[in-house]
Amino acid sequence: MTVTRRRFVAGSSLALASLGIVRVPFFEEALEGAESGASQGRSLLVIQLGGGNDGLNTVIPFADPAYAALRPTIGLGEGERLDLDGRVALHAALAPLRERFARGQLAIVQGVGYPKPDRSHFTSTAIWQTARLEPYREHTGWLGRAIDSTQQGGGRVPLTALGIGGGGLSPALQAQATSVPSLLSLDAFAMQPDRRYPSDAPALRRAVEEMYPGSESRSEDGFIRQVGNTALRSSDVLRSALAGYSSSVTYPQGTFGSQLKLVAQLLTSGTGTRVFHVTLSGFDTHANQKVQQRALFDQVGRGIDAFLLDLERHGCGSSTAVITYSEFGRRAGENGSAGTDHGSGSVAFVAGEGVAGGLYGPVADLGNLSNGDVPFAVDFRSLYASVLRDWLGVSPDKVLGPGFGDLKLFRS
Repeated sequence: MTVTRRRFVAGSSLALASLGIVRVPFFEEALEGAESGASQGRSLLVIQLGGGNDGLNTVIPFADPAYAALRPTIGLGEGERLDLDGRVALHAALAPLRERFARGQLAIVQGVGYPKPDRSHFTSTAIWQTARLEPYREHTGWLGRAIDSTQQGGGRVPLTALGIGGGGLSPALQAQATSVPSLLSLDAFAMQPDRRYPSDAPALRRAVEEMYPGSESRSEDGFIRQVGNTALRSSDVLRSALAGYSSSVTYPQGTFGSQLKLVAQLLTSGTGTRVFHVTLSGFDTHANQKVQQRALFDQVGRGIDAFLLDLERHGCGSSTAVITYSEFGRRAGENGSAGTDHGSGSVAFVAGEGVAGGLYGPVADLGNLSNGDVPFAVDFRSLYASVLRDWLGVSPDKVLGPGFGDLKLFRS
């Protein structure tokens, strides 16, 4: 195969900046000495429910007569919900999570939010991802700061992280001192030559060396040569590590299910990556909410359950937890389009074998709304503090600042 500089540049897809490979061969470094996913310490999958998930139709306060009055069209009746404790119920499309709840493996945090809620998607998302109430003054995410805090030694297992999905690295993973890569898919983590020509990795390596002969990494050609070879080596190492993965678990069809399966592959194949972030969008349900939310929750419920089951069957279920977040909840009353508009307090899930399952936070009092909103009752930073301290072993004060309580979401 003849590879010219023009063909290499025009036909290749290195994704250099988003992968973080300009600094180190990430997966090669992570795989050194790794024996199994379970040996790498506790791991965390963070799932963003993008758009503002309606908490009142996620965990339904059906015993409150105001619920039906506020939602005559989109309120969920007996056949559309699953009772949890006689006061509240879970959306029926989340049936797999209801089973996890019954086994004590799902914590439901009600009324989670922050003071003086902002109804802007951009600002509120930035607040959740930076864990700062003035997010535009902050250049790192809460997970990024946690990652940085574990890179200084001291006997702890360093956190290594990976963003999964399009759109670039989530701001939640943005770190100051650590390069965190972002991966669209396994196929995307590769140097893809022009598809009109057969793939030949050795030829690509020779082409990189011939086109960019500089030996000094500080020179332009030397730098490109180093990065190109790193991309090829890292791609080979990652594919080799995942080659032995097999699973009988059925994930939901679509991008979200594929991303969860990729995270399970990485966790069970000993890559050493411990923190992951994925996003499922579509929760901005201004109209036709019942249909939209039902389809989304089918993905969420089956996806999280399949992911945890996959890890359990590979022997590392007890070392992984899942948390969800969304930028805000929705208004308590429905609008004129069979939907809901931007609100405040919502619901977060924490799932896994190590979770102390149950209901956390007060049931929404629909007779005591704040300007038509369910007021927040649990500061989301207390949720983060619990995950950091009790699951990842990271000091929350260093990441969030002092003063955020522990919700005791995990078994000792």
